[in-house]
Amino acid sequence: MIYRLMMTTMVVGLAGIAVGMMDSTFKHYYRKYAEFEDMKSVGVQEVTFVGEVEVIE
Repeated sequence: MIYRLMMTTMVVGLAGIAVGMMDSTFKHYYRKYAEFEDMKSVGVQEVTFVGEVEVIE
């Protein structure tokens, strides 16, 4: 019983640490190497058509 509780705690703790490290690493490298335009757009983007749209049949 104690062994199972300790192992579960260790597995959950290590999984949490791994997820935190992956998130931190992604944010670090994203901010370091992403273009400014990519970091600026968060959310809904507006798409506008300039001119006529051709339909290909």
